[in-house]
Amino acid sequence: MASSLCLTRKSHEHNESTPLLPKADMLLPKDGNPPYLYLLTLCSTVGGFLFGYDTGVISGALVLLKSPDVFDLTNLQSETVVSAAIGGAIVGAALSSCGNDVFGRRRVILISSAMFTAGSVLMAGAHSFGELLVGRLVVGIAIGFASMTVPLYIAEVSPPDIRGQLVSLNNACVTGGQFFACVLDALLADVDNGWRYMLGLAAIPAFFQCLGFLILPETPRYLMSKGRKEEAWDSLVKVRGTMNISAEFSQVEGEVEHDRYEDTNIWDELRSPSVIRALVLGCFIQALAQLCGINTVMYYGATIIQMAGFTNPSTAIWLSALVSFSNFIFTFVGIYLVDRAGRRVLTLGSLAGVFISLVALGGSFYAAEMQSVQVKGIGECSDVSSCFDCVANAACGFCSEGSPDPTFTSNPTNANLCLPGNTVSTMPGSCSTSNWHFQSCPTDSRVPGWIIFIVLFVYLAFFASGMGCMPWTINAEIYPLRVRSFALSMATSVCWMTNLLVSFTFLSIVDELSVYGAFWLYATIALCGFVYLWKELPETKGLELEEIQQIFEHREKRSSSAFSTISSV
Repeated sequence: MASSLCLTRKSHEHNESTPLLPKADMLLPKDGNPPYLYLLTLCSTVGGFLFGYDTGVISGALVLLKSPDVFDLTNLQSETVVSAAIGGAIVGAALSSCGNDVFGRRRVILISSAMFTAGSVLMAGAHSFGELLVGRLVVGIAIGFASMTVPLYIAEVSPPDIRGQLVSLNNACVTGGQFFACVLDALLADVDNGWRYMLGLAAIPAFFQCLGFLILPETPRYLMSKGRKEEAWDSLVKVRGTMNISAEFSQVEGEVEHDRYEDTNIWDELRSPSVIRALVLGCFIQALAQLCGINTVMYYGATIIQMAGFTNPSTAIWLSALVSFSNFIFTFVGIYLVDRAGRRVLTLGSLAGVFISLVALGGSFYAAEMQSVQVKGIGECSDVSSCFDCVANAACGFCSEGSPDPTFTSNPTNANLCLPGNTVSTMPGSCSTSNWHFQSCPTDSRVPGWIIFIVLFVYLAFFASGMGCMPWTINAEIYPLRVRSFALSMATSVCWMTNLLVSFTFLSIVDELSVYGAFWLYATIALCGFVYLWKELPETKGLELEEIQQIFEHREKRSSSAFSTISSV
């Protein structure tokens, strides 16, 4: 259809057909960007919503899946269900590199939406642990495809002036999906077979995304790289809403022709110093976002809030949803600022706020522990000295047997014990259910808990406004076309591997270092990351993708020149 609008004329110099441009843009709206571009972005970011939803929904669903009336999951099975999606995401992110180059960005997103639909249906209809596990694995692979390919697709169809906003919009949908999942968990917790609805509802948006991408175009850069110039022209006309695209089309064509002229394979290109510099930066910022502890808050938010003193499970779940709302709403601050303040300023400002918040969060937990009642540890809990440390240990719980107020004394007595146990009771059975506290310490004061809750809210506000979306935006921009899919796949795999690392070490770190020690460890990592990014992260606001590559090439030449100067001295 678009190609029929494109008349041609004979070029006397090059003896080839080139598009004849109209004298005026009749298809371009007043704001300079066609509605079709936003429709395309909206359909793409459904993948981000599904990414967020399926990583967030399992927290509440696990509570129901552990019930003897459902699957009666053991702790190992519960960890396996969670890790299946993360492991699948690592595989999906790795496979998406080859998929994007062979099948194209559009088809990979189609595959991911089909897998989201199939995996959600499998989980909703599961009648055994094995069926549930297969569904989580399928959804995990889809998450890996979407997390890597959606930002790449959006970056390649977006104009430079709003590219950062549109790529960041995908992250807003990720956090929106996480928030929606938290609220849905709370609403469906008391519904019969509520876990089936939790795990199955993702099939609906996934199905509609699949339908949408049946009619959406492939990216012009991919089509050009495959020698399909007419289709690339038609695609660019469609996403720009105008036929006045000659300059941009020539720039894309020049980049592709340059890549072909270089005639290097992907491994030769990856050994290029400029690509190595970009890849190290991209992988580092993805890893840093995870190592700042974000997923300890997203996966264990309700548990952390219970540790802060909100013992009622329903209260903890709803407060956790409110914390997740901070993550969602402040993502839009990042979207607003990314093409105004720039990537560098937003990333460094966000990281500074994350560091301060983590220090404050650790300090709040430290103060809460100092005010906690002392206990006498028994058995494997013998090294514990306070109620706060007791409930933070996954194998221990606090028994206030015989004490109407467990804070009645600062001296450990038989009334204040830390005993081995589980969520139901102490192992030896020596503590009554009414006086057994496994998740948090009972206390009359809510002040420490509210302070911790507020700091958690602020931490997520700082993270979401910069570090939440900038790793994806930056990674979608900084690689040459020849290695873009492969490099972005590597960075995304690093993201998921560090996600898995942090998620599976948080409770162990809490056991070894206490809660405040864990958050201070994350703060130290954030500070080191700030120093590195201050030195290495360039500003890419408003630049064409091709111009961004030149920044890294120029930096490498400058570094080589400086080295040569030093060597000659």
